[in-house]
Amino acid sequence: MSGFHNDLIALLPDLSRFARSLTRNEDDAHDLVQDCVERALKKRALFQDGTSLKSWLFTLMRNLFICQKRREAVDRKYVALADEDAWHVQPGNQVAHVLLNETMRALTKLPAHERTAVLVLGLNDEDQHAVAARTGEPVGRRSTNARRAASISSAASGTSDAISSCSAADLARAVSLCADDIER
Repeated sequence: MSGFHNDLIALLPDLSRFARSLTRNEDDAHDLVQDCVERALKKRALFQDGTSLKSWLFTLMRNLFICQKRREAVDRKYVALADEDAWHVQPGNQVAHVLLNETMRALTKLPAHERTAVLVLGLNDEDQHAVAARTGEPVGRRSTNARRAASISSAASGTSDAISSCSAADLARAVSLCADDIER
């Protein structure tokens, strides 16, 4: 072994003490000493014979420590930004959009009086008694038209029996809720 290696080995206890004073943690100090020795062996050609090896090694260690702390600060900032961005992600609303389009397509295939029944009872969220009083029609007529519209629209769109069994108000509320989801 050369004199450089022997001197380096002799300075390991001093490097360990200095690393502990910088890091204030035994494990981090060992890692810092290892990084310093590795860097010293790689940069051996930069060391000038006749100068203090101890000062050169301490300077290497201090510079390594500062670089590590800067890197950790950047990493913490990146993680904080990544966590902050995660809160701004909104769930997709494609399902609501597709459901709205299918429902609207089914509504356009209905006769005008049935479409009106669905829209008046559901979208306007009115009671069928209030609608009957305002229009002068019998109480059950709009409700019957709306149920018929729901069954026709489910048959036209090929959807399940769940739509045909729901009330007109439920169908219209579904249209309204889907529209609200898409607007958000």
